[in-house]
Amino acid sequence: VGLRLSNGTAYNAMGRIESISGIIDKSTGAVSVRAVFPNPDRILLSGGSCSVIITQEYADAIVIPQAATYEIQDKTYAFCVVDGRAKSTLIDVTPTSDGRSYIVNSGLEAGQRIIAEGAGLVRDGEQID
Repeated sequence: VGLRLSNGTAYNAMGRIESISGIIDKSTGAVSVRAVFPNPDRILLSGGSCSVIITQEYADAIVIPQAATYEIQDKTYAFCVVDGRAKSTLIDVTPTSDGRSYIVNSGLEAGQRIIAEGAGLVRDGEQID
């Protein structure tokens, strides 16, 4: 795991998780994690607070802009172009760290055409040129 110090900079060494709390703060989604890091320069002090960065890698992922989606009752949809018409498709997504894209977990296949912007302005079955 990585570490972001309280001043916003990244710590220069990777660490490992020692324990994770089973309690999730409902208001922030935060979880307490105890991680162990090498500290040869004595930068890290006991009792200090920082953010542990847990990275996740995806292979052969489909990534789409958030602007290509719309939500109805906590479900995410995108418009695929099928036979020249917009077809609303339910998709399962994971937000990326950039805040502008989604990783598509299911609902779209590689090579499918989607409407990349303005999904909220398109209607199901509308002719797409």
